[in-house]
Amino acid sequence: MLASVCGAYALFCAPAGARAAPFTVSLGYEASAGCPDANEFQELVQARLGYDPFTEQSSNHAFVKVVHHGDSLAGTIEWRDANGRWLGDQVVPSARTDCRRLARTVALALTVQIRLLASAAGPAPETTLPPDPGPPAEAPPAKPVVPPALPAPVPAPVVTAPATEARPAARAAGPLLDVGAGSSVGFGMSADPVFLGRVVGSLSWPGVSLELAVEGSLPTTTRRADGAGFSQQHFLASPAVCVLRGRFRACAVVKVGEARMAGNEIDRPTTATVPMFEGGARLGFVQGLGRHFFLASHADGLVNVVRWTGALDEVPVWTAPRFAAVVGIDVGVALPWSGGATSR
Repeated sequence: MLASVCGAYALFCAPAGARAAPFTVSLGYEASAGCPDANEFQELVQARLGYDPFTEQSSNHAFVKVVHHGDSLAGTIEWRDANGRWLGDQVVPSARTDCRRLARTVALALTVQIRLLASAAGPAPETTLPPDPGPPAEAPPAKPVVPPALPAPVPAPVVTAPATEARPAARAAGPLLDVGAGSSVGFGMSADPVFLGRVVGSLSWPGVSLELAVEGSLPTTTRRADGAGFSQQHFLASPAVCVLRGRFRACAVVKVGEARMAGNEIDRPTTATVPMFEGGARLGFVQGLGRHFFLASHADGLVNVVRWTGALDEVPVWTAPRFAAVVGIDVGVALPWSGGATSR
């Protein structure tokens, strides 16, 4: 509560004298791909302060980083004096991957610190004037932000102010709903490669996700030398459980459904439906496309638990192999889930 009051005072109730001599700082900025660049970050701070505090000639130095750490983000503010000595730092963690939201939180934390330092530096000239009212007293006003004044005020915002800003990001730990569609190619499901389309949905938490897909294939035809053959078409449901590590994921996957077969150009054409059951592992990679959209690729290694044989005129033509594989790509969108977070 004390930190919140101090932060509010620094933002809205700073003395007019502190505003008369704006506090300046040189800014070093580093951010991961997809985060606001240095100009955007500076504009976030300027909008809150009401003036531009950033200049390369300042003796106050702040270094800001907004970078990925595994499957999460973290923002850091580090202060150094004119001689490069460390004065204090602040870490703003985030359990989500919304870099722009974290950058706004870090910009607010930096604004609070600048306000506190500006208000602390403002009264400094007044304390030096009474002892010496003569001409030499004109010199002190030129040194309101001398580095020795920094160590005392810096620890206050570094230790207390950021804690209230970091908590909202930690609360948004509910699941995210992803919905997408894509295409893939299956091998070992027919005599020829099988082209499949699928619709997929998943619920994701930090580190784990549950996925359910519905898949269907185009018909493929296997023929003998005399032209006679049979066609196959596949319809599958595919649940999966995945472990997430950054943009990568490893999954245990099952495919359950049926293969529908029909004879073509034979004396006694027949139709048949055989069950399909495959199980195996999947490796995937997800690339974000803006704030909500994403592109996901995957490769599945599968075992045909149920094997079947296609026959023409009671003569076996093709038998499902023991192993199969599927490679594909999906395009999707991340949606808010009513039971959890409201942003990705």
